[in-house]
Amino acid sequence: MDVVLSHLRNKLVAGLFAAVPVAIVVYAAIWIEAHTSGLAAPLGIQFPGLGVLIAVVAVYLLGLLVTSFLGQFVLRLANQVLERLPGLNLLYKAWKDLLVVSPAKAGMFHQVVLVPLDGNRSQIGFTSGQALPGDPTSICVFLPNIPNPFSGRLMVMKRDVCIPMKLSTEEALKYQLSSGNYLPPALVGISSDAVS
Repeated sequence: MDVVLSHLRNKLVAGLFAAVPVAIVVYAAIWIEAHTSGLAAPLGIQFPGLGVLIAVVAVYLLGLLVTSFLGQFVLRLANQVLERLPGLNLLYKAWKDLLVVSPAKAGMFHQVVLVPLDGNRSQIGFTSGQALPGDPTSICVFLPNIPNPFSGRLMVMKRDVCIPMKLSTEEALKYQLSSGNYLPPALVGISSDAVS
């Protein structure tokens, strides 16, 4: 009986993990079509997906504009204005520091590390690998919560206690979102009850 229940549980969990992304894509496609169909109305053409196509072309043209000489000038001007607006400048600078990371700098999800917790437990965390200013032995490590890996705790830890993992960010997130049902090859050999 335990074998049947275990089989059912595993297949239901696997089916759920397979169904959720499909449902999200279908819902997103329906939502985008419903909200972009008005873009095709002035053309007088009724064609499913035409609004989405027009939105994609508009985003592409905006990308062309932004990467052109005139677009670069407008972006620099907007950047200067936003950095000088009282109140908004703090939010704008924080947004730039968090989201607009230059290729030369590593973001917080750059490296996967295994962080020891109390007792015999460990947790997968993410770090940029950059040392803290004034303390070359310490780094910031983000320990995500489950099921939302984009919320969690940001901790300052000694670099030598964090074990670098040969694991991509995608594999680490997949492992955490699957609640351990997906076991990346880099974690094989590490006790599963030692990793959360």
